[in-house]
Amino acid sequence: MITLTVTTVPVSWSAIAPEIVLLSCACVLLTCAIFLPARLAHPVGAAVAAGAFAAAMVAPIAQWHDAPRTAFDDTLRIDAFGNGARLLIFAAGLLAVVVAWGMPHLFDRAVEYHALLLAAAAGMSLLAVSNSLVIAFIALELFSIALYVLVAIDVDALPGLEGALKYLIVGSVGAAFLLYGSALVYGATGQFEFDLIAQSIRHGDAHGGVLLLGVAMIIVGLGFKANSAPFHMWTPDAYEGAPTPVTAFMSAATKTVALVLAFRVLVAAFGEDSAIWQDAVGALAVASFAVGNLAALRQANVKRMLAYSTIGHTGFLFTAVAVHTQAAARAMFYYLAIYSLMNIGAFALVAIRERELGRPVLIDDFRGYAYRRPLLALSMVVFMLSLAGLPPMGGFIAKITIWSSAVDGGQTYLAIVGVAATLVGLGYYLKIPFALVDRDVPIPESPYRPAFAVTSATVLATAVAVMVLGIIPGPLLDLAQTASASLIGR
Repeated sequence: MITLTVTTVPVSWSAIAPEIVLLSCACVLLTCAIFLPARLAHPVGAAVAAGAFAAAMVAPIAQWHDAPRTAFDDTLRIDAFGNGARLLIFAAGLLAVVVAWGMPHLFDRAVEYHALLLAAAAGMSLLAVSNSLVIAFIALELFSIALYVLVAIDVDALPGLEGALKYLIVGSVGAAFLLYGSALVYGATGQFEFDLIAQSIRHGDAHGGVLLLGVAMIIVGLGFKANSAPFHMWTPDAYEGAPTPVTAFMSAATKTVALVLAFRVLVAAFGEDSAIWQDAVGALAVASFAVGNLAALRQANVKRMLAYSTIGHTGFLFTAVAVHTQAAARAMFYYLAIYSLMNIGAFALVAIRERELGRPVLIDDFRGYAYRRPLLALSMVVFMLSLAGLPPMGGFIAKITIWSSAVDGGQTYLAIVGVAATLVGLGYYLKIPFALVDRDVPIPESPYRPAFAVTSATVLATAVAVMVLGIIPGPLLDLAQTASASLIGR
């Protein structure tokens, strides 16, 4: 007689409440699109998506001060670190909905745009709280597939199709590295969950060849997703070719979830044997500093320049991962929040300029702009100075906290390289502020459209936030402290 044993896994709906909200609203949008007249598709899609992102924020906020816990048989870990990442992702999605308002080439695909945005955010949210290599891979593929389509959603734009194809090919290679690395780690430890992997390593051989190869492949896979050099080759074309609201969302949310996952995996699963990966992550940080900043110096297209800029910023974030102390986690969380605000604001202003010109925006297209749109120009100055890391902007505090954690963590060389990269970055970040106040190149007047009002308000709001968080960083740093303590401990 054969006896079958059935194991039941307790279901914690609160652990996946944000994903349920986002995916349910995406399904509702796609279902109702059949019955919606064309003129209502965009406002209804935007309203449903905005409401979904706002509703998805409720659970992470409510659980912020709860003790860390696991769910679904230890495959998810709900803590302030993951919930903080969720909030950044949902805020980026909400801003992407606002930036897309009134964009003509998204009008015919408004329902699909908002549904894919919700699906991508759901995958990112699940990835932020994953505690298993299997869940991490599934969540990564969920948001990656949605982003591949979003990059090419304007099917009449060849740059978007080219960027999406490169993103698909290179992203698939990165996913393969992550999957094969996970398989090797499982072969060496017999576990997929991060904490159980750490226990297995603690009682076994931490330097076995199979395990080392698995960790190396996981780092390469994470490098692809975090667009670090030398795995950055998809970034410039995807960022340039995608509709600007999609680029804004990718630059903020994808960076956030990739770095949160990297920190969680390497610290939770392999933290006690950090010697096997610390130097590799440090090397990726140095390569990102060099490639991102030097390549950005040569760019005339603003979106392409900002794309290479994101690669340079990966160097700062990977510096925090290499240090992997509580102070570094706190600095990384603060950096991600500021980075998301200034990048989304900058891309929102690029979107406005694109609609004024009807073509891709070059640095020269901002010449004299301060005399026609002074508030928007001042906002762009704030974003560029913050990205460059100059006081009193939020980006200055973000870089200072990263450098401080690197010095305290014994990785002084990364702080020195980061300072050098910041000096190089001034060479391209300051091009736009200088162009804004150039009186010698008159720009033909372009009509002001009512649709710009929503996007302009987004630009101004993010610029104010970047300045305020640079002058008064305490509240955000306190939140970052809570997030870091939930992962590493007090």
